[in-house]
Amino acid sequence: MQVPLPTWVRFVRASIIIPILGISLLAGLLIGFLATSDSPSATAQPVAASEIVVESTATPTPTPTATPTPTPTAKPIKPKKPKPATRERKAKNVPERPLDDNIGRRIVYDKALMTVWVMDEFDEVVYRFPVVGRWDRPVMGKYKIYSQSQHSGNPNSKVTFDHMTRFAYGMDGKTPIGFHSIPEYYNGEMMHSTDQLGLPVATGGCIRMDAKDAKKLYKWAEIGDTVYVLPSP
Repeated sequence: MQVPLPTWVRFVRASIIIPILGISLLAGLLIGFLATSDSPSATAQPVAASEIVVESTATPTPTPTATPTPTPTAKPIKPKKPKPATRERKAKNVPERPLDDNIGRRIVYDKALMTVWVMDEFDEVVYRFPVVGRWDRPVMGKYKIYSQSQHSGNPNSKVTFDHMTRFAYGMDGKTPIGFHSIPEYYNGEMMHSTDQLGLPVATGGCIRMDAKDAKKLYKWAEIGDTVYVLPSP
C-alpha cells in the first residue's frame, strides 16, 4: 500500500514542475517562431512577370550629322584678250597655246605677240618663247623648214649667231630667214639684250631668241616641219 506524500512535498514539487513546464513551452514557441521566420516560403511573395524590372542598356542618342554647306561653283575665269606688242611694250595676256586653227606637229610664230610656240604631234605645247622680230617679214603664211646650221653669221652686219633653223626667204627671194640666237658682233657684244625679247625691234628678217631657246628649237625641229606665221597687228 502506497503512502501518500506529505502536503509540503507535493507543494514543492508543483512549484518546481510548473515553472519548468512554462519555460519548456516558451522555448518551444520561440523555436517554432524562429523556424518559421527563416523559411523562405514564409515571407517570399511571388512576383508577377510584369513587375520584373530589367535594367536596360541605355540607347545612345545619335549625333546629328552636319549637313555640309554646298560650295558655290566658281564661274570659269574668262581669259583676257591678248594685246599685241608695240616697239616700246611687250604683248600682254599671251595665251598658253597659239591662236592658230591648225593641229599637230608644227611651229607657230605670232608676229603680233612676238612669241613662238613649238607644238608636238599630239597638239601639245612643247616650248613657248618670247622673240624679237619685225612685223613686215616674213609675211603671213605656211612654210617648211628647209635647212639648219649650228653656227652662222652675216658678214654685212659683222655678226654671228647659233642654231639657225631656216624656213623662209627675204624680200629678194634669196636671203634666208629663220630662228636663231641673238646675234653677236665680232667683238662679242650682243646686238640687243635678252630684256628686249618680246619686242618687234629687229632690223633684219630673222626671228631672234635667247640662246638656250634657239638651241631647244634647233634640236627639236626636223627638215620638212611646218611653220605657220600669224599676221602682224
